[in-house]
Amino acid sequence: MEGYREIGRIFHLLATRHSDGRLLIVQEGGYHISYSAYCLHATLEGVLNLPKPLLPDPIAYYPEDETFPVKVIEAIKSYQKDKVPLWRNS
Repeated sequence: MEGYREIGRIFHLLATRHSDGRLLIVQEGGYHISYSAYCLHATLEGVLNLPKPLLPDPIAYYPEDETFPVKVIEAIKSYQKDKVPLWRNS
């Protein structure tokens, strides 16, 4: 989450320098729905220029199960191989 804090700090500095401290933050969808809230929180910590994090990163070193994504990728490859002439012989 430190990367998001740094992004927040950078935008805080830019807003202070270029728009009298005014800043608009818009959040788009995330890849990991439960983690995106923590990333937004870290971004706001940076924007607010807090000296240290209020929340620890809950899944900083949590290994992900890659079984399902690998199966999805293989299914997409199989589909593409049948449908895209360029890839039929690869």
